[in-house]
Amino acid sequence: MPVDYFDLMNDSAYFLSDVHLRIQADDIERERRRELFLLLDKIKEEQATLFIVGDWFDFYFEFGHVISQAYTDVYAKMRELIEAGVTIHYFGGNHDYWLGSFMSDKIGVQIHRSGTTLEFAGKQFYFHHGDGLNEDDVNYRRLQSVIQHPVFIWILKWLIHPNIMHWLAKWLSARSKLKYRKETPLDLLNLVRKNYSIAEELFAGNVDFMITGHIHYPKLKSFGEKSFLTIGDFINYFSYGFFDGVNLSLKQWHVKQLEQRELP
Repeated sequence: MPVDYFDLMNDSAYFLSDVHLRIQADDIERERRRELFLLLDKIKEEQATLFIVGDWFDFYFEFGHVISQAYTDVYAKMRELIEAGVTIHYFGGNHDYWLGSFMSDKIGVQIHRSGTTLEFAGKQFYFHHGDGLNEDDVNYRRLQSVIQHPVFIWILKWLIHPNIMHWLAKWLSARSKLKYRKETPLDLLNLVRKNYSIAEELFAGNVDFMITGHIHYPKLKSFGEKSFLTIGDFINYFSYGFFDGVNLSLKQWHVKQLEQRELP
């Protein structure tokens, strides 16, 4: 696992995943972004570090210099935080792993394309969105190796019009929603539990915290002095992780105009 090191004056951090910012902004999406931006304002005010652990976007693909206008307000907000001194680390998920250079070059986001261990506040954090994390997920891992291959991405960029990609994104998004509606909380909790053995292996080494997303089920579990966190989402739970420099916790952003599930 690659290890990156960085020093920051503020040892607090926020962890978000599975925000799934939509390409089409209806009333619900606009209200969801308003709540998200309020949380980002809090992070900016506290000068904390932001870790985005995948699926920030519901679909993300860069066509060279062509960038989707659907996210211009999001880009501007991220740039606002960085200009104010906030460091943003971004780990690609299964909905947004087609990351180009725009966010790193133009906005200043630090991009990580695979599972990565970072040292923060004297602790070792292992980050992974969670897709294909288990070795028994052979079919997905094979698919992932194809669709993330540079040749495959080049073909998509040059042979498929952006409008077609956006149509495909909306179709995939609809299918994804149906999938999660069919899964019960117990189904999702069982998926989370499959990652406990991976966490224990990491904790047997020098890793102190394992942070994941993907499953859309918030769960914080302690293994002695070490902790595993799957963040949940900013769709149903509006949950996020918080590190105060010593302890890792699971929190919930209480929205005003949207339906919200209670933390399990």
